[in-house]
Amino acid sequence: MKNIIKNITLFIIPLCAMMISCNDDKYDSSDSSDLTYIRNIRILNVADTVIQGKVNELTKEIKFPKLDSLSDLSAVRFAADLPEGAYLDKETYDFSVAEGETQSQLTVTVVNGKRYREYLVTIRLSVPVFGADFTRANVYGHSKATSNMYPDFNGILTRSADMDSAHILIVSRATNLHILNLSDLRQGTVNPVPLDMTGVDGGTYNISSGRFSHGHIYVCNLINSANPPVFKIYHWDNVNAVPTTVFSETVTAVARVGDDLSVNLDENGNGYIYSGTNATYNVMRIKVTGFTNLSEPTIIPMPYGTRLWNYFNLVEGSTNEYLFTKAEIPIRLVDSDGAVKYTMATTSFPLGSADPRIFHYNEKRYFGFITANLGNATCQDNILYIYDITRGATTQEALELLEAGSRIPELKYDLKGAATSSAYPANFNWAISEDAEFLYLFGASPNAGFVFIEAPKAIEYDEFDFLNDDWQ
Repeated sequence: MKNIIKNITLFIIPLCAMMISCNDDKYDSSDSSDLTYIRNIRILNVADTVIQGKVNELTKEIKFPKLDSLSDLSAVRFAADLPEGAYLDKETYDFSVAEGETQSQLTVTVVNGKRYREYLVTIRLSVPVFGADFTRANVYGHSKATSNMYPDFNGILTRSADMDSAHILIVSRATNLHILNLSDLRQGTVNPVPLDMTGVDGGTYNISSGRFSHGHIYVCNLINSANPPVFKIYHWDNVNAVPTTVFSETVTAVARVGDDLSVNLDENGNGYIYSGTNATYNVMRIKVTGFTNLSEPTIIPMPYGTRLWNYFNLVEGSTNEYLFTKAEIPIRLVDSDGAVKYTMATTSFPLGSADPRIFHYNEKRYFGFITANLGNATCQDNILYIYDITRGATTQEALELLEAGSRIPELKYDLKGAATSSAYPANFNWAISEDAEFLYLFGASPNAGFVFIEAPKAIEYDEFDFLNDDWQ
């Protein structure tokens, strides 16, 4: 008898729990006459047409396609296919989107008799997107991060490289000057194309550093006090041209020049070329007119740092703002004469943040650089960084906001360069594809190799279009 009573008790307890659960359950059950589900839902009064939504009965969520950003969402009216006797709890709903936000969420309730069911409804606005989408970037790596490092970068004799919208320029002290076509790299082909070297001679090294500028190529030699100090810069109209010597000057005021080259020209070929001088730690500035008229070599005092390489890069869109840095000093915003406008904190970015540049793409402003090898255990070698610095009315304000913020990069790519016992330069550059559909990024360094990154233009997409079968 006790066992029977015990078994009856065990049966009654869960049965009561089930009854209590059913009585308290606000949702439908299969034997209820007051059903409260939504089979179909539409927005009636926001656009010129009825906007069809999708319902996920498992999660009790409802979503709609993105709506025009100017839509009036203060009194949204729905039409829904409901069970007999059921109705929505309101005639209209205020889905107004808060300033700075792109969506609004409200709970919409289906009522039928004593029962009701709640759905979380999300309405989103269609807003323009800008910049590049680095999550969809194609990476063509020929660095130590991959198994196919470009052989010219083994060792320290290739200390300069650059990129434009169609080519990569390799300036090696050990091999011939040559280019690689980006179109070949996309196909997985590495096909070095030598540049014409007619008349290129003289110096400690005939070629030392080079840059692209609007399809033109500039390459300098390296001189130091142990050799006849004739500093030369050569110019190619294009990758198939025969070079001309556009600058040849005996330089006695400095011990060494040509370790680096910064070319800052506008579309008409007017501007300045800079090259660091050592061991005075200053910079030589050369005026350029019409791409080929080089004149007025001037030594600019830049008494910062103690290592060889320098970078002096014009801020895109500016006429007299440059980013200047060299090994072991923070990046400075300067004018063409080297006068400092703003100095970034030494703790904001790694010392040795080389070849810094500010540029624009698809309505965004970016700040990028690559860390160089400083020959010590504290340096962060050969990592390419890209930051969004669109905020800020001026270049200085943009940099200040970047430093004051979280400093999370939009893109970070590690070439995994090998540590060395001395400081060696690194190069960074950017370009835009001819159809403007891609932002190109480039980084290179001795003992590391190079990487070419192709990031597509950011486009708006609507995840509503990709909802799975749970959404009816």
